[in-house]
Amino acid sequence: MTNASINYATLQAQRRALLAQLTPLDQLRRGSLTEQYFTARRQDGTRVRRGPYPLFTRKQGSKTVSLRVSDPALLPLYRQQLAALRQFEAVVGQLVAVGEQLSDLAVSEVVQKKTPGGTGASRRSAPSGRGSDRGGGP
Repeated sequence: MTNASINYATLQAQRRALLAQLTPLDQLRRGSLTEQYFTARRQDGTRVRRGPYPLFTRKQGSKTVSLRVSDPALLPLYRQQLAALRQFEAVVGQLVAVGEQLSDLAVSEVVQKKTPGGTGASRRSAPSGRGSDRGGGP
């Protein structure tokens, strides 16, 4: 086995392992989960800070959409879905890197199959003696 075929087999194994990591990631959610606080004024004029209120925020087109998560039981589910998206993005990034390496190997194999000096440059030049009579006359 050549070094390229060993590297190809290793990269294919890495690719299969990365694809297997994507399989259990079925619930993905874009956005972030933050805490929102409000400052309220009491009747006596003192200010009091209210919160934290869990807030789920995501981009929808060019706008930011926020949703207050009022049920505390949903917070772990939101966190899990957000973490799953982060893991998905990381694995896909690694998958792209492995795919680029596989593509580079495929290109290098094609380049190696070409014969040295087979560019055709010597065939394109005019043979001696024939190129000088194209001028149209003496």
